[in-house]
Amino acid sequence: MLFALPSLAQAPEAAKQSVYSPAHCEFGVTFPGEPYKTRRCDEDNPEKCYDLVSYTQVFDLDTTVNFRVICNKINSEVRKTYSGDVMQATLRAMTEDTVVKTYDTSFREEEHYKQAGLVGEGEVGRSSTIYIAQLWIGDESAFSVEAEMIGSESEGADKLFSEILRSVNYKTDEPEVDSAEDEEGTSEDSDKEEKPEAKD
Repeated sequence: MLFALPSLAQAPEAAKQSVYSPAHCEFGVTFPGEPYKTRRCDEDNPEKCYDLVSYTQVFDLDTTVNFRVICNKINSEVRKTYSGDVMQATLRAMTEDTVVKTYDTSFREEEHYKQAGLVGEGEVGRSSTIYIAQLWIGDESAFSVEAEMIGSESEGADKLFSEILRSVNYKTDEPEVDSAEDEEGTSEDSDKEEKPEAKD
């Protein structure tokens, strides 16, 4: 049995795919339902605010999948200053309170963006977690993704975890899962592929 519960106990209205990719953001991610969005502001600089987008699903009350996503506007010079070492160090700093063991870090650079990743093990209570963090830096925006799977092994949780991670993309890239075209996450009939009729 599958329970779909976003963070902070707000239930999704419908099981529709939802693309999070605001206008200022060069990146996007597809969730299987509506994520939860909160507005956060810097304690030292109250005028510096951002949206924190989170999505959670619980499987059979044993396994939980959590995602947290942030996309901020940046200066066009930032991408030049963020080397692979700097981005990987940023990921380690982002996850120092949640990751108890880092297994691997990675970095790649494309024409319009850079992307760094971290794979590690976290801990929630007595449960170990799989923890994956990604940082994407484009010309106009910085996109961070934190993904966490808590609890026992679950085929459904594994599938959801990997599908959401595969959907993270630069806007000109093709996402690896079907997604809605608009930013509000509504699915259109035109997005569905036509299937050939079965022959006897």
